[in-house]
Amino acid sequence: MPGRPPKEFQQYIITPTNAHVSNNSYKESPATAFLKYTVEAKDAINHCIKKFPKLTNGEYGKDSKDSLQYLVVATLPAIMGHFETYQRYLFAGAFDYSIYLKGFNVDSFIKALGKGFAIDLVRLAAYRGDGIASIGALLADNLPGWQNPYTVNEHFKAFGFGHNFYSDENCDQLMILWQLRHSIVHTGGTLTLADSQKVDKLRSFGGMTIAFENTFIFEVSRKFHRIVKLSTSNFGSDFCSRLIDNTPKNIQKKITKLFEVKSSIAAWLK
Repeated sequence: MPGRPPKEFQQYIITPTNAHVSNNSYKESPATAFLKYTVEAKDAINHCIKKFPKLTNGEYGKDSKDSLQYLVVATLPAIMGHFETYQRYLFAGAFDYSIYLKGFNVDSFIKALGKGFAIDLVRLAAYRGDGIASIGALLADNLPGWQNPYTVNEHFKAFGFGHNFYSDENCDQLMILWQLRHSIVHTGGTLTLADSQKVDKLRSFGGMTIAFENTFIFEVSRKFHRIVKLSTSNFGSDFCSRLIDNTPKNIQKKITKLFEVKSSIAAWLK
């Protein structure tokens, strides 16, 4: 603004409101933290929908319509970034507590992750000086494929529980969202013809500039509640059923918290 001295980018960083979700929240309860974020994102867009100026006929004018489309499109990559954090932290926590699982074999687990897996020493060095660094977080940070639900299924299968983390239907839904996120971030918001061919349900949209209806983020949040509820609860049930008998009570509480799935919109979890 005129009259204000210029600032560097980092000088614009401020203390967030309590609507934001912290890293610690993801460490304690990844699913609950992620769902809180989706609800806050949905509420932010809904606030804009309600407050943006309209014409006398009740329709949005060009400025309001353009602004809403920009905001709705921009919100999806942020949600998907938080979704990746949910996946990583749930996997990390499960690995950290796998020491309490009956019959858990680390060699078999590492072998199941695949030959392409290796610890990146540069990433490892980034954790130096952190006296409470999670081994699970180090592992998750070095695993590829968190933006592919089929690969994520394989990561969680390494624990030896057998069934998929995500259902086939959920994989289809997630592939759509991840591809849209990729196109928004990496191809200037255009779903290129080549990218549209990667997901069957997007084939007819090749070459289009990505724009969504105003209610898109509402629906993303709603559907994610069910996806996250099923994946977290099913995996958590398998995990808890295999805990050794002498697992300390305080550890049991932390494991229960890890697999907790709560939301301010409880009806969406059913």
